[in-house]
Amino acid sequence: MFDCGGECKVKKEKREKMKKTVSDLGSGAYLLMHGHKVVGRQGRDFIFEVNDHEDTEFEQRKLEYLSSEFHRFDSYIMSLKKIGEYNPK
Repeated sequence: MFDCGGECKVKKEKREKMKKTVSDLGSGAYLLMHGHKVVGRQGRDFIFEVNDHEDTEFEQRKLEYLSSEFHRFDSYIMSLKKIGEYNPK
């Protein structure tokens, strides 16, 4: 509690921050595009820092990505990477 001479009182709320991991590159990029903060990487996992009040939105964005045009684009990129050497004549 912050007291400014009896005229006002401001309650400071401490937001809990949690770490969430995402291993999919496309999903991680989508979350970055929507304002979530990457704080690290461990192996193939990207580590995001999420405030407790952002947790639901973070999880919704992960699901939203699966039905987005971004996911479709990412799938096509992955398909193209799998095409072997071929030169039609």
